[in-house]
Amino acid sequence: MKRLFVLILTLSLFAVPAFAQVDGTVSMTESVKSAVKQHPQIKSLLSNRDAVGKNLDSAFGRFLPTLNLRSNVGLQNYDSSSTRAAGRGSDSTAASDSSLTLTQNIFDGMERISGYDREKARLESAEARLYDTVEAVALDAVRAHINVVRERKLQELAAQNIKDHQDVLDNIAERVAAGAGNKADELQARGRSARAQTTFITYTGDLETAEAEYFRVVGMKAEALAPAEFKFELAPVTVEDVLTPALDHNPKIIRNKADVVVAEENSDVVLARMYPDVDLELSSRYTDDLDGSRTYLQDNRAMVGVSWNLFNGGQDYYDRKAADDRINEAQANLKDVTDDLTRQVKNAWTDYQTASREIVLHEEALAYSIESRDMYLMQFSVGQRSLLDVLDAINEVFTNSIQLETAKSNQTFNLYKFFALKGELIKTLDLAEVNKEMEMQ
Repeated sequence: MKRLFVLILTLSLFAVPAFAQVDGTVSMTESVKSAVKQHPQIKSLLSNRDAVGKNLDSAFGRFLPTLNLRSNVGLQNYDSSSTRAAGRGSDSTAASDSSLTLTQNIFDGMERISGYDREKARLESAEARLYDTVEAVALDAVRAHINVVRERKLQELAAQNIKDHQDVLDNIAERVAAGAGNKADELQARGRSARAQTTFITYTGDLETAEAEYFRVVGMKAEALAPAEFKFELAPVTVEDVLTPALDHNPKIIRNKADVVVAEENSDVVLARMYPDVDLELSSRYTDDLDGSRTYLQDNRAMVGVSWNLFNGGQDYYDRKAADDRINEAQANLKDVTDDLTRQVKNAWTDYQTASREIVLHEEALAYSIESRDMYLMQFSVGQRSLLDVLDAINEVFTNSIQLETAKSNQTFNLYKFFALKGELIKTLDLAEVNKEMEMQ
């Protein structure tokens, strides 16, 4: 299948170490490559997929004839009415018995066809499970990358917030030292400066947590990471742009649809037991001095054999009922996965829309708060504004900056999440080699 071909090509691409870009930063794509490369579950699922593929090859082999050779050579002591009639009584001779039999099944109630289709569906399910895990690991790597980039930006903003408060504190302290300032203002500025340092410590802790999570997911230290960017021309316009392809191409949907087929074909395999087996047998047997004979025997046959179980205690009946229940179970699981995927898409769309609207308002609020802060600083220098007004303005700039960066990272992550829900995240990460091979397919 085309999807698996892209996946295997991607995994072979991931088998090489991740290198930094020209500017020395690690891109989002490199983070994802490293995460997929080192994830043990993906290696496990690759082996599982290969095993299921070999089961399919084995199922195909049942359509081919079987050829059996049997040969016995040794000493036989034989006593029968024929040997006694010949006056030999108990007869001991060196004897041999060899046969070659070719058997081709002609009819088996469609068991072989159903079994082959069942294994083919199992292979599709295994491939979808593998691809689903790759997409999930890739999304985890995207989240870890975005979180580290965001937390580093928030730490920078917290450091700038300390500097802004320190500048005000230094100004007030100079005034107080010169006898022109208010000691209460200095104490208030020192309190706000201490709070800014506390905030910096908090964001530093958050950053260390994000970097630890990045190392767990990606398998390498979070050095210099490239900004988490997205080609907005790929962004969906409506929720249906995400939901419709997701319901068609999400690997969870594909896997559960394949599981329904597996259950249906397994039911047909059980049903086939209720029909006779018809085999064509071509055989040749050669014996020498066997069973008291003093010569050879040549027996060549072309036979059609029929085998039909008429009663086995109701096992086939109850196995068929159990198989039908498995079909119902698989169909219910598919419905549950479909409903959950629909919920995830709608929730992600809501989060994306919320973040997009917040970005516009936060950018506007930040621009106004920066302008207000600058004006307040000028007015404070000439005694037209209180220190509290200035400190509040500085804090408002910091708060709006934090909220803007958070909204931007939420928007970017949900854009990547849309493609993961559609089963297209790997292709979206601009893996040129993979896309080229996919187009060739």
